[in-house]
Amino acid sequence: MLVFMISATMVFAQPPAGKVMGTVVDAATGENLIGANVYFEGMTLGAATDLDGTFIILNVPVGKYTMIVQMIGYRKMTLTDLEVKAGEATRLDISMKSEAFTTEEVVVEARLMLNNEASLLRARQKALAVSDAISAEAISQSGSQNAAEAMSKVTGASVVGGKYVYIRGLGERYSATMLNGAELPSADPDRKAVQMDLFPSNLLENIVTIKTFTPDKPGNFSGGMVDVGTKNYPEQLTIKFSISTSYNSEATFNSQVLSYPGGSKDWLAVDDGRRAIPDILKNRNIDIPNYIEARRNPEKAQLLDQYSKAFNTNMEPTERSVPLNQSYGFSIGNQTRLLGIKVGYLGSLSYTRKSSAYQNGQVGRWRLFGNVDSTETLTSEYLWSDAKGTDDVQIGCLMTLSLKPHPHHEFISNVIVSRNGESESRYISGHFPRDLAENQVYETRALKYVQRSLFSFQEQGEHYLGGLLNTQVKWLYSYSDTEQNEPDFRFFTDHYTLSESNGRVDTSYSIGLNLYPGPSRYFRTLNEKSHSFKLDFSIPFATWKHLNGSFKFGGAYNGKDRTFRERIFRYSSVLAKYTGDPNKFFGEDMGIISLDTTRNIYKFGNVINDVTEPRGNYNGNQKIGAGFVMAEMPITRKFRFVGGVRFQTTQMNVLSQDTTQDKGKIKENDWLPSFNLIYEIIPNMNLRLAYGKTLARPTLREMAPYVSQDFVNDYFFIGNPNLKRTLIHNYDIRWEWFTRPGEILALSGFYKSFSNPIERVILTDNGSVQFNNVDKAKVFGLEFELRKNLGFLTRHLSAFQLGSNVTMVRSKVDIPESEMIAIRVLDPNAGDSRSLQGQSPFIVNTDISYHSPRHGTVAGLHYNVYGRRLSSVSFGAAPNVFEMPQHFLNFTFSQKLWRGLSFKIAARNILGSECKEVQSFNGKDYVVRKYYLGRTFSMGITYSL
Repeated sequence: MLVFMISATMVFAQPPAGKVMGTVVDAATGENLIGANVYFEGMTLGAATDLDGTFIILNVPVGKYTMIVQMIGYRKMTLTDLEVKAGEATRLDISMKSEAFTTEEVVVEARLMLNNEASLLRARQKALAVSDAISAEAISQSGSQNAAEAMSKVTGASVVGGKYVYIRGLGERYSATMLNGAELPSADPDRKAVQMDLFPSNLLENIVTIKTFTPDKPGNFSGGMVDVGTKNYPEQLTIKFSISTSYNSEATFNSQVLSYPGGSKDWLAVDDGRRAIPDILKNRNIDIPNYIEARRNPEKAQLLDQYSKAFNTNMEPTERSVPLNQSYGFSIGNQTRLLGIKVGYLGSLSYTRKSSAYQNGQVGRWRLFGNVDSTETLTSEYLWSDAKGTDDVQIGCLMTLSLKPHPHHEFISNVIVSRNGESESRYISGHFPRDLAENQVYETRALKYVQRSLFSFQEQGEHYLGGLLNTQVKWLYSYSDTEQNEPDFRFFTDHYTLSESNGRVDTSYSIGLNLYPGPSRYFRTLNEKSHSFKLDFSIPFATWKHLNGSFKFGGAYNGKDRTFRERIFRYSSVLAKYTGDPNKFFGEDMGIISLDTTRNIYKFGNVINDVTEPRGNYNGNQKIGAGFVMAEMPITRKFRFVGGVRFQTTQMNVLSQDTTQDKGKIKENDWLPSFNLIYEIIPNMNLRLAYGKTLARPTLREMAPYVSQDFVNDYFFIGNPNLKRTLIHNYDIRWEWFTRPGEILALSGFYKSFSNPIERVILTDNGSVQFNNVDKAKVFGLEFELRKNLGFLTRHLSAFQLGSNVTMVRSKVDIPESEMIAIRVLDPNAGDSRSLQGQSPFIVNTDISYHSPRHGTVAGLHYNVYGRRLSSVSFGAAPNVFEMPQHFLNFTFSQKLWRGLSFKIAARNILGSECKEVQSFNGKDYVVRKYYLGRTFSMGITYSL
């Protein structure tokens, strides 16, 4: 396809010539106008707008013109002083008023559309639902490297774990993610949320967050629906190269960053097979002999010996020096004509490799022994030192092809391929008062590689049927394949004893199999395939007051199939001696170590066991069908009603390979009504009221009836096949004032009521957790947004813009009765509710930016902070774990140098914020997790042709 793009550019690219292009929309609704005539006064040059309301007029002689825009039902517009320059494209943003609004011809001066943020704000002003958005321009200015980082700048959004997005303080369960309008599956086996860091920023056109439900959208969200829009083809030939590098204060040039030998293709985010299950063990039906049986059976002894020696012996992190991070990008795009058909294309490639590390982290767990009123401190189960190093590779590819055989018909194909490979090495050590003596030290090592991939193909069409009531038809088919592969996830835990004799300290090492699992290797794969199709019809009509409305109906289907497979191999030691070096432990003492010829008995050292449980493997599927009807109806010139209903069917099934386990199943039909009232107070000021009923579903993993263990955080996760879906009533109000192009002042309020919300519940004091339905919950909050050019203070500040958004949220969820019983044993006066997990009480984003088109300079200072939020719930009356606020301050600066060459520098986390989770008791914070993120400084150059 790339060859086609380059060839088409060489064959069909025209010599530089002046041209005029732009978009024509309805001034009242913001809808694209199809079939509007755009022409130059006194000339034969002209064009008609297509399905997107866009037009292009080629080969326009240099000069100043008067342009005429006409369409039936709208007043004629005359644009004066339109200047066309040689070799340049003049772009127009035209809004037409209905004949019902005016009786005179509209004469305006031609205005260029230069600001993508301004375009998005105009779309928000005319949108049917409450929404927020961030453009490619703002993403670039903020220095964001991927979609997750960009979302942290959106009103009411917070990012958890660097990849998962929470909207309005609600967890990932209450958000949905779409790619160009099609729902995306998650590549994480334990979560619903799409990992937003899969999308490099240079592939993004914008990200729109829809916060109120309309019937033409899927009904499975409450906090917000995030629609990631990838770049469309440009209007003229564009070729762009970029290269950048960055330095992190914790990792770069640090010679003590933890690592381990990987494969030769790690730099391509692909494991080369070195981490794969050995060939002789790939068959799941292989029966590995027990060493007791194999002692007197030569055939079984040889098999056990082969199986035990099949794996590589590396179980210990090594240290390495980390080079500078690196990033590359290339894109090419254009539009032309091929056999009389308008063709647009875009191809983009990106590559990023970066490292992160910390050496002085901490991991802890604390318990409450005794009544809260009589106990002064928490008791430590452990407080360990923590060190981790990661190597992250991300590759992204986007290909877009658009065909317009007729101005009223368009077909667009999108192919997106994203691949991410992350290698992680971790070492934890410290005293373990719960299980070990005071002179004993616990230590564990984890070597992990996660390979994630996304393939998405989308085909969509848009058609205007003028002869059939001016009906507009939109359809979309999408196929997505996501995969997460964790080959050879290794754990090695031991402890050593320090004993002093005659002034000398001796160290003896042990592997306490009765205290913790033995050395283990996990192999996990998740694959999820998704098909979706939707078809919408929109028919315009005139109301009794000759105002333009529309009736819309359609249907959608989404089906996905998930396969999760896990193999677990665990070592047991028969006669092997452990001296503190994990690699030597798996050296000479693997498998058969000797043969007692007198008794004809084989002696074994370390041997492998397959401890995989059938219930750890499951298949799941989900089928969602929907139909909807809705209407957009102007009641008066200033008052619009948008409403309707969506009927949605849900079928979910999860089946474990252990046939004795219950089958997870949900089968429900739901009517989801929606009402939106929009009152235009003045032409650039709206008041919005909205109600919508939506739902939230459990994930397939939460329904899967099997137990998995998190060794590092020391808890068991138990699936629940009896989960139900959650129903939510959403109420919103927003006042918004679009003071000038690119500026906004908005204030929003929202309230949400949940029935059967799904919450993470602590089952026992050993850390076992499960998701259960609780009775009810509620969330309410306020949002404030400001974007203002500072030129109103003095013209000398006209290049500066201030942006700020603040979200304040409160939530209340009922604590399950089973938990309350355990809590009130030590705290009889404890309340019966808490906040939702992951919900921040406040989120603040503030930035000040400088933009000088004349000098080609762009700079920005960006600040972000979120409030203390519930991370996890503790058992009994012990304090819950909260993630502490993090203050982020970032700076970006870019400068155009010469003929398409630009330079950019950025500084991230200038304040040196740390990640910290604590349990608070009697005014003291007890560390549960802490590590430093480090400061990052980057520089790069971009060359555009």
